Amino acid sequence: MTTAEIAFGLAVFLLAGTVKGLVGLGLPTITIALTSLVLPLTEAIALIALPTIFTNVWQAAIGGRFWVILRRQWPLIVPLMIALYLTMWLVGQKGPNWAFLVLAAVLIVYSGLGLLRIRLHIHADLEKPLAPVIGVVSGFVAGLVGVPIIPLMPYLQGLDIKPSELVQSLGVVLCATSLTLTVSLLNFGLLDGPRAIVSAAAVVPALAGMWVGQQIRRRLSIEQFRLAVFWALLLTGLYTFASRLL
Repeated sequence: MTTAEIAFGLAVFLLAGTVKGLVGLGLPTITIALTSLVLPLTEAIALIALPTIFTNVWQAAIGGRFWVILRRQWPLIVPLMIALYLTMWLVGQKGPNWAFLVLAAVLIVYSGLGLLRIRLHIHADLEKPLAPVIGVVSGFVAGLVGVPIIPLMPYLQGLDIKPSELVQSLGVVLCATSLTLTVSLLNFGLLDGPRAIVSAAAVVPALAGMWVGQQIRRRLSIEQFRLAVFWALLLTGLYTFASRLL
């Protein structure tokens, strides 16, 4: 990576950290979406390794229900981790060109659900049979594009979970995801010395951005900012899709 690319990546982490501090999620999604416009997808995924571990461990630890959540979500987490590692082993480490189309589709679907306020309602009887399926699909998506938000996010939001517990549940699942992703990157040589240094450096602007976002949250409408984030992700997804087809 050139100096300009590194500077751009760190600036993106500051922005993505600000969004996470403001609305509680979005750091890996925004980072992958923006850095992949100027970097190969495998480089962009390597950048998020350490910042996502730090932010997700923090999110998973706060709330006091870690073990309760882990007991409930392990049928989702274990298949997700296995599918993610296998995907990185089979195709993710090669960075196939069509992975950008998957990324574009993920951004468009995720932002579309947010803008249309579509939320699933999953019956309790369906949770156990659905969890492994959602885990496998989310792990496959994460292995390709670095983020498992589709179908993971709509699934978790559709469960009967209190809002405060949902935030910690996302932290627990995404913590397992980010740890598996980092191990995969290390095993397959995608997180070598230089990339690891840049990823470690990105922890600082990510955490600084989270602090800034928390300060902004006290002064601005979270709803307006949330809509702006979804529109930005939608436009980025459409641009990514168009640039790969034209």
